[in-house]
Amino acid sequence: MDETRQQDNPSAHRSFHPEEHAPGPGPGRKVSKEEGQEVTGDIAKSTGRRGEERAKGSEEGMHDTGRRGRSQRPSGTKDASATTGVDPQDPPDKKSRNG
Repeated sequence: MDETRQQDNPSAHRSFHPEEHAPGPGPGRKVSKEEGQEVTGDIAKSTGRRGEERAKGSEEGMHDTGRRGRSQRPSGTKDASATTGVDPQDPPDKKSRNG
């Protein structure tokens, strides 16, 4: 970046203030017969847990090391039992950092 000034971008103002710049709503549209029908196929159901739910319990091999830095982000370590892959091994003298 060579310059320290910021260029004017009038389109950015238009994008974030549609009430001033966007045209009014157009005439209503009719829903087609195809749009009104139910879509065939399987409904996917999530089997994963949310981050809030995962944080409530501890997982095997994961170790909380508290919050770090100005942002106070959570940090932790993991041992070989929390590692996936072929032949996971613990480091000889310290655990690997996770995050």
